[in-house]
Amino acid sequence: MQIRKALPTDNAGAKAVVQKSLASFGLIADFETLDAAVGAIGQAGSPNDIELVAEVDGKLAGCLVIQRRSETSAKLFGFHVDASMHGLGIGRALLAEGIAEAARLHFTELQLETCGDMGAAIHLYESFGWVRGPDPLPESGADRFYSLILDGEAGLAVPQPAAK
Repeated sequence: MQIRKALPTDNAGAKAVVQKSLASFGLIADFETLDAAVGAIGQAGSPNDIELVAEVDGKLAGCLVIQRRSETSAKLFGFHVDASMHGLGIGRALLAEGIAEAARLHFTELQLETCGDMGAAIHLYESFGWVRGPDPLPESGADRFYSLILDGEAGLAVPQPAAK
């Protein structure tokens, strides 16, 4: 497995992974609005600060995108792993590298929105120390909000109090 920065040639593969992943939850990818961050992966002029892909035996197996929200905070978008490759540690490696890269860019907080149906992803986030916060607005397309406080260059999560 290789985790690397996305290239222009990864755009179609990343979109295909996201489409397949979302379809498994009865959702349709919309690369013009809700999934625009992935739609821009590898493209010139992309608004994304971090674009990573996972490759296994030359096949694109997953993607992750992070966009700056303020000087010190960013939001995780488009984190998906090909369902046929679940259980191989791809998501864990991809997320770990995304967090490390965010720390290298001096972000101190990461945020994400997800759906409660995405149990494996939620379990992974929580295993990294992400803490659930107030639910997002319905028009966000998600029903759960999580944040992660980073510890500088180390990229390690800082323990946070449990959400109430």
